[in-house]
Amino acid sequence: MKNIKKFTAAAAAIILAGTSAGCSAPGAITIGSSTKNALTVDGYDISAGVFIYQELMAYDEAASVLYNQNGTYPTADDVENATIDSVDSVDWIQDKATQYCREYVAVEREFDKIGGELTADELTQVGDAVDYAKDQAVFKDNGIGENSLRELYAHSFKEDKVFEHYFGVDSEYGSTEDELKEYFIDNTARLKYFTISLNDSDGNKLEGDDLRDLNNLIDDYVKEINSASTDSGKMKKFDEVKVKFDEYLEEKQAEEAAAAAAEAAEDGSTTTTTETTTTTTTTESGETTTTTTTSPYENEVTLTKYTTTTAPVGEVAVVTSEPQEETEAQKASRLFNEKVFSGLENYKAERYDYDDTTVYIVIKGDIKERMTDDDLWTEDILQNTIGKKYSQDYKDMIKSLGDSYSVSKNKKAYRRYDPFDKIDVEAK
Repeated sequence: MKNIKKFTAAAAAIILAGTSAGCSAPGAITIGSSTKNALTVDGYDISAGVFIYQELMAYDEAASVLYNQNGTYPTADDVENATIDSVDSVDWIQDKATQYCREYVAVEREFDKIGGELTADELTQVGDAVDYAKDQAVFKDNGIGENSLRELYAHSFKEDKVFEHYFGVDSEYGSTEDELKEYFIDNTARLKYFTISLNDSDGNKLEGDDLRDLNNLIDDYVKEINSASTDSGKMKKFDEVKVKFDEYLEEKQAEEAAAAAAEAAEDGSTTTTTETTTTTTTTESGETTTTTTTSPYENEVTLTKYTTTTAPVGEVAVVTSEPQEETEAQKASRLFNEKVFSGLENYKAERYDYDDTTVYIVIKGDIKERMTDDDLWTEDILQNTIGKKYSQDYKDMIKSLGDSYSVSKNKKAYRRYDPFDKIDVEAK
């Protein structure tokens, strides 16, 4: 799962939020001996630095929940004064941080149980990451020192190893590579598509003859693509039609520019015309030339099937404890995803009305044709597929283990590390 990247990205998100907030830090925290450990989980002491980090992650999640509810990113004051699931935000954040600590210990326990060890290279990466992060204000000003950072970065590698042990290829709860390949095939589509706007250059929806002409053009494009006699021919014809449409747009833009220039001339205005010259160079006989061969799958994209636990491609999934109303943009993305996987035949171009103002011309290829080691079934994609298939199962396993542990809180530490009093949640 490469959680070392997740850890770094999450920390970067907090730093970015702090940069945009423009708040000054309240001063670095000095950890007293009585609050050196914030809590004990199943006999495992959680240091103040690790707990503070989990609070920062919980704050970030609280802000995301409020953003998802209200549509605007909240300030620290907004979060502090909010209630989430009928719980005061301070308690919500600290409860969430406590839960993170339970799961943190579950990973540590499982890593020891499987006899896990970090390699010399991984330990070097941990050291390099600590050297990079130790002077960042979000850590330094909040009392997250080098030892805590080292523990957190090492924990990310441990989490990868625990996940791999239980859910990797041919593992206890995992699948064979053939089963993973089938999962990828069932949940991935290969597409070519381009968008056509039903609006004019001023953003107004086309009407009358203009709209009718454009709709006829779209229908002609679809027919032309499907007129090819072979599957590969249709994919190639799609690219040719896309070029045609680009040229059509250029002509329209030139016509509009000429009309605007004529109108400006009548008004006494001046315009500047830029001439573009294209030069073609022919090599002399005997010279060496280099020919570049383009991929047969150029301009194709892959789309992942939408599920209740994954967002459509290009969107961020925000997990909240309460279901949120689907936005129009999310609905449009979901419906297109469903069309691709449930209502689109291989190698048959179609018009798809994405929303009121946007049309897609789309064609789907057979994903199985690209399932080779040097194309779509690489080692990286294999690992990503394992993550997609089993990430929720892994999370559920770790949460269940964490929930089974006893917790002893250091109440003084919880008071000391109030996220809106002593901790700078917006440190730059």
